[in-house]
Amino acid sequence: MQKDGALGDVIAELEKAAKESRNGRIGVGQLVDALDQRGYGAVLAVLPLIEITPLGGIPGVPTALALLLAIITTRLLMGYEHFYAPDWLRRRQLTAAKVLKALKWLKPISARIDATLNKRLSRFAGSAGRRAAGIVILGLLLTVPPLELVPFATTGPMVVIALFGLGMLYRDGLVMLSGFAGALLAVLGGLWGAGTFGGAAP
Repeated sequence: MQKDGALGDVIAELEKAAKESRNGRIGVGQLVDALDQRGYGAVLAVLPLIEITPLGGIPGVPTALALLLAIITTRLLMGYEHFYAPDWLRRRQLTAAKVLKALKWLKPISARIDATLNKRLSRFAGSAGRRAAGIVILGLLLTVPPLELVPFATTGPMVVIALFGLGMLYRDGLVMLSGFAGALLAVLGGLWGAGTFGGAAP
């Protein structure tokens, strides 16, 4: 029996929206609307995971995803129930075939996630945990635009953000705690890298 709010259901919702698009193009706004009824966990899980698919390799896509995620996360922190994206971002078009290819790439991953995650340590996925995660997510998103200059470098922060989203989606506090640990490791790794390169200077 499939779990309520399963990631596979979210992928199917996006797939349906892409298949119903006209002229082989789909707007970012259509994807946001498809996710709106699924809640913040769904959007914070799926959009970062899209970045690790071939679609995320298109120049500008990671930064656009980061901007959209930042707007959505800010609304989460402000207590809004529904998502929002400015018109200029909603009108941005993607090739429906590429979106479908990315979603197909994610399907086996989502199936494994659905089979693994469940409601655990749910107090860490409550309102306080969500707010703390939102603040950390905004910090991670600030790193995405400069990291896009380095191949695959944006994958790290996006995977951590996806952990937070999955924790919210399944009310899985263990995954939420993994997100905080991942964010801490990312910060320590960045400090170590800065120290290493700084120390190498003559």
